[in-house]
Amino acid sequence: MKIFVAGATGAIGQPLIAQLLSKDHNVVALTRSLEKAQTLAAGVEPVIADIFDADAIKAAVIQAQPDVVIEQLTALPKTYTRESMSAAAALNTRIRVEGGANVLAAAQAAGVRRYLRQSIAFWGIPGTGLADEETPIAFDASPAVAADAHIVTDIERHLLETPSIEGIALRYGFLYGPGTWFATDGDVAAQVRQQQFPIVGKGDGVWSWLHIEDAAAATVAAVQNCTCFGT
Repeated sequence: MKIFVAGATGAIGQPLIAQLLSKDHNVVALTRSLEKAQTLAAGVEPVIADIFDADAIKAAVIQAQPDVVIEQLTALPKTYTRESMSAAAALNTRIRVEGGANVLAAAQAAGVRRYLRQSIAFWGIPGTGLADEETPIAFDASPAVAADAHIVTDIERHLLETPSIEGIALRYGFLYGPGTWFATDGDVAAQVRQQQFPIVGKGDGVWSWLHIEDAAAATVAAVQNCTCFGT
């Protein structure tokens, strides 16, 4: 199949592309600069466009004529601190909301049959045992968490209610592995070594962890196990 990947040079994007290529899919990768395009794997067709330029994104997707679009758009900082996350929040939200809407509209215009987008698993309400798709979202948490939870669910709803496209929201947990904050050479690991990473309460909280290779594998499985392609 022909797969269009938006956000192809991020932490998930790189292993995702490698796995797609290993399955003999044709990959078109959207990136914002020539410098980023030069980091893509051999065999990938790069497309350079501004995610906020709706006309350029529409033209790129229509020209590519993909079977599937995978959206992995984020703009997270290299450091994981309150200050850096606050500074990056506005752009990250704009990329997810406005940029994602541009890619989805372009996919619809191009007649794409299946659309996968990155979403978030860790806004579910606290509880015992494993969460699943039925776990309620924590809308009554702190104002900052509740605001982001509403953004996430609004983005998911927009995709799932888009006519003529089979939409899938992939709720990833906290990502670890190469290129993430939680890699051995990542920012959080550095903070832990320097005894600068804060412990909340008694330190008995549970996080939802997901290795980037496993995130990529789940995404590839969602691409391939599709009734709209007769599989």
